[in-house]
Amino acid sequence: MSDILSTPQTTQLEAIPVDLTPLDIPDYKNICAFTIDNVCTPEECDALIKLSETDGYEAALVNIGGGQQQLMTDVRKSSRYIRDDVKLASDLWSRISKFVPATWSKESFPVIGLNERLRFLRYDPGERFKPHQDGPYQRPDGSETTFVTVQLYLNDEGLEGGETSFLNFTGNKVKVTPKTGM
Repeated sequence: MSDILSTPQTTQLEAIPVDLTPLDIPDYKNICAFTIDNVCTPEECDALIKLSETDGYEAALVNIGGGQQQLMTDVRKSSRYIRDDVKLASDLWSRISKFVPATWSKESFPVIGLNERLRFLRYDPGERFKPHQDGPYQRPDGSETTFVTVQLYLNDEGLEGGETSFLNFTGNKVKVTPKTGM
């Protein structure tokens, strides 16, 4: 378990909506997308990077359904470190939870926190993840399902590219540019 984020958050956080209207996708009208600057300090981000590098990265796989993953470098070429850390997930949740709706979707699923399976992604020059839609994770007993992707950028130094893009079917994009701690 990690105490990296155990220091109370001192910076005032604000959720800034990502404007998806240029994509003109009817299904996106009720999509919740926003950024939050300074979720982590630069020092906390550095500590998380060091933690991930100490434990090590491996080739990122692609989820092909049914709980199966496969190496598909034509679709996804990057490195990934996976850490199951209930405390770190809880500490992150305590910082962002006030911005997340208490219930999710018209079925009113209660939002309870972040999945403790944290995935650290690293992209070296020329690496990528082709357009895709993040899928849900459901616990084996069916008790909980994820509906939301939370991304935290740990660095922005010397980056060329690296944006997260929301896409429509005609190729239009809305890009979110990485900032450390966002």
